[in-house]
Amino acid sequence: MYTVKHLNKILEEVPIDYYQKGIKKNLLQRLWHHGKLNIVKKLIDFNPNKVLDVGCASGWFLNELLSSYPSSKFFGVDAYKQAINYGKKKYKKLVLTHADAHSLPFNNNTFDLVICTEVLEHVVHPDKVLKEIKRILRRNGIGIIEMDSGNWLFTIVWYWWTHIKNGVWKHAHLHIFNTNKLNVIIKQSGLRIIKKHFFNFGMAVVFKVKKI
Repeated sequence: MYTVKHLNKILEEVPIDYYQKGIKKNLLQRLWHHGKLNIVKKLIDFNPNKVLDVGCASGWFLNELLSSYPSSKFFGVDAYKQAINYGKKKYKKLVLTHADAHSLPFNNNTFDLVICTEVLEHVVHPDKVLKEIKRILRRNGIGIIEMDSGNWLFTIVWYWWTHIKNGVWKHAHLHIFNTNKLNVIIKQSGLRIIKKHFFNFGMAVVFKVKKI
């Protein structure tokens, strides 16, 4: 059983500007996150009106998307309050909210694009988060769910990154996923997979989904 205090302690191991500084200074981080950004952009084949990033951290990824869709309204939620506060000051065009992904503070059928990248492994109940994504997604909307694929190469790199290179994420994964497990849990949530794509040398997988 994870307590709120324990979960907050895990979040606070990560610097609030982790992505902003890391992507500038670290080649591996830059390659990984720009690879993710590029594949997500390719999967967005329409001009969304309202976009939500579930687990947006301090908003770096969401702000990068905003530059491609300047007429869209961008919202983000994250449980890491300090990161949200940092993002609010840095990205004035984003609407960022400190909130729990298990209970999103939005009405049903609100967003025509919901993004959730590298988040489900960090939450207590991934199935509940996916059901919340389904609830707030409009009938003809698109969801983009992304995570590491759990293949052998990622397992090696992740161990090196968390135990040797950088201990920031050492305690962050509450669940161990792979592509097959993620495939099952997405379908069980009531979302329909319409496209699946591997990238970053097969270490990451992204699902494009719709409501059933």
